[in-house]
Amino acid sequence: MYHPSVYDNLKVVLEGAVYDLDFSGEIEIINRKDLMDQAIIERNYSIDFVVSAIGEAMKGTITLTSNLEDLAMEKLNDNPEGAGSKLSCVIETPVYEIETDCKQLQSILKKWGSGDLKGDIQQKLTYIYGQPRHVFTNTISIQLQKPVSEEEPERISSVLEELIASIKEMNEYFKGYKK
Repeated sequence: MYHPSVYDNLKVVLEGAVYDLDFSGEIEIINRKDLMDQAIIERNYSIDFVVSAIGEAMKGTITLTSNLEDLAMEKLNDNPEGAGSKLSCVIETPVYEIETDCKQLQSILKKWGSGDLKGDIQQKLTYIYGQPRHVFTNTISIQLQKPVSEEEPERISSVLEELIASIKEMNEYFKGYKK
């Protein structure tokens, strides 16, 4: 009989947690991807959403990833402790004053610097050539350092809650901002 991988089980947990928030009206799912990269044997499941109270100005993405190394460790060692999948988050937000705004956003993201939420944070700014440069798109990537295991599925909900809270806090910072 087929025994689902840790990734398969965590994907169900992630999907359930996100869809519960969508059904409750807190967020609105705008895209979903379930990808298999056969060249490097990697699976990615990601869900893009907006926070309902904010709208499309900011977008969040949560992604679950598992690669060949993760699967081999799990299957060859018969479900060892520590087998898991990687979680990452992305927040897309507009930025108007690069130095001021990015510094403030980094301050908001300090929660992602310790405990189960500890992650590597990167802010990447872009703009469309030919468009006025008073608005940049800031793509904030948060790669959690500790993989999620089957023994701690509640961690997915904690990460999701913190992702939504970070988006709301960023929105508060930009409220009333003169553009």
